[in-house]
This record gives sequence, C-alpha cells and structure tokens, in this order.
Amino acid sequence: MMAVTGEAELIAALEKLDKSEERKARKATRDGAKIFQDKLKANTPVASYGDHSGMTPLAEHTKKGNLRTTSGEYEVDVGYDKEKGWIAHFPNAGTAKQKPQHFIEKSRENAKTEVLAKFVEDLKV
Repeated sequence: MMAVTGEAELIAALEKLDKSEERKARKATRDGAKIFQDKLKANTPVASYGDHSGMTPLAEHTKKGNLRTTSGEYEVDVGYDKEKGWIAHFPNAGTAKQKPQHFIEKSRENAKTEVLAKFVEDLKV
C-alpha cells in the first residue's frame, strides 16, 4: 500500500501505476498471441505424403505480428505468412475433394483457457 500525502504525490503515484499497468497489458497481449501461435502451429495439418508445393509445410508458415494499440485496444495478429498463408483456407474450410478440418477454429478454442490464464498471471497487480 502507498501512503500519499499531497496532490503532486497522488498524481505521480497514479502515473507510475498507469505505466506499470500498460506494460503488463502489452506483455499479456504478446504472451497470449504466442500461445495461440503455438497452438495454431501444432494443429495445422501436415500431409503424410509430404508437401507437394516444394516449400515447407503450412505449419512452418505461422506468423505473429507486432503489437498494435492504435484502436485503443491491444492487438497482435496471428496467422500465416504471405508466402503460403493464402492456402490455409482450403484444408480449413474444405474443398470438393477434401473434408473441412477446422484447425484454425480448433486452435482458437484450445488456446482460449491458456491465454486467459496467462492474461490473469501477467496482469496481477
């Protein structure tokens, strides 16, 4: 607990607390994005016959963006890179020759509890 005796001390204490909370929120957002990226990578299917595109499997193309705060909320995009990301919707949503695997939705659901637990841990005062 802080003992505050004057108005200037109160303002300084609030500014210090505000900066500390902002750092915690940034860390929590980054940590949560990393957890989701790890789940997405683990759940992205890899064909047993290998990758016929001549590139590495889609799972190796997961990407985590930079922290953005422009909207007033803390955000980090997680998905696939431009090199191979365009193909992700085919196995996820399915095609005429392939059943949908819904691994993106599965990853989101699998990560939810762990991400929320990390937020609680990172945001403790």
